[in-house]
Amino acid sequence: MFREFPVSTEAAQTTFAARQTIHRILHGADDRLLVVVGPCSIHDVDIAMEYARRLQAEVPRFAKDLLIVMRVYFESRARQSAGKA
Repeated sequence: MFREFPVSTEAAQTTFAARQTIHRILHGADDRLLVVVGPCSIHDVDIAMEYARRLQAEVPRFAKDLLIVMRVYFESRARQSAGKA
């Protein structure tokens, strides 16, 4: 999977830092509340990116009290129609 979808250094560093912060919150070393938000699933990458941009714009406002993490599952259109039989 990593060969097909390589991760940039910046993305890897962001992911690592977020996981470290989540670990600290879950183990009580960070007093903030972990908030996981996002649509259950999405099939349009452009819509997901717009959602992420809007969410990112709000993150600084709450950063003192919350760690906001976007979670989204990308679903293919073929998979969507398969469940409608």
